[in-house]
Amino acid sequence: MNTNKVCDEFPELCYKAFKCKEYAEDFIVRGTFRMGCQFSYKSIEDKARCDPTEGSGLIKTPGIVTCFGFSQDRAEKPICLQKMGYRKETSELCNPRFCFCTCLQDVNRDHMKKSFGKYIVEINNPKKLAEDINDYFTSNEEGKFSIVGCNVIYNKGQESDRQLTKNEIVDLPYKQKPESFSADCEFRIVAMQLGESCTGECKFLSEEFEQVDPECRYIEVKLGKPLDYTQLCES
Repeated sequence: MNTNKVCDEFPELCYKAFKCKEYAEDFIVRGTFRMGCQFSYKSIEDKARCDPTEGSGLIKTPGIVTCFGFSQDRAEKPICLQKMGYRKETSELCNPRFCFCTCLQDVNRDHMKKSFGKYIVEINNPKKLAEDINDYFTSNEEGKFSIVGCNVIYNKGQESDRQLTKNEIVDLPYKQKPESFSADCEFRIVAMQLGESCTGECKFLSEEFEQVDPECRYIEVKLGKPLDYTQLCES
């Protein structure tokens, strides 16, 4: 099994909620499910789940900032000053990214049912699911993907207590959401297509949502086998 592109963090278990029992059973029995394009969440019909900032990273990190000071004499030129403050760090990734979104153990079940669906599946080995997804893309020649597991962090636009590494800033577009979504306790398996770019042609990015082709909205994964590390939770 090729697991070289399955990386980062994976919990012991997570939950996936479905609105229809048929979809939950398809996932458990046949390994059939969808991974939605990350940018599609910018225009999702459910306004409570819609995130116009999805797919971009923003954090304020401590460091030296430059500002101008003025004296009471307006005829004098402003003085350039440097002092400690917070600098905005932004990041964008143009690669197509498709997400399988789940909830961690700490999620409130009532919130999950209300927001995502009442049919909840427990996934006892999220890393194995990521490996199966990786094998599926490899064997079906869907393109080259990097498969990443990540706990979503809810600090978009907030101040960080430390400087972030370049890699941490690069990862923010698929790991970060605003604090208002924190009740979701989200864990994502992200499939990032390598060597591709949506820049200049992605309708999600240009806000022409209605013109987006169906194949750009999601990838349908068909593993074609029972997922023995999953089970339907009792209502």
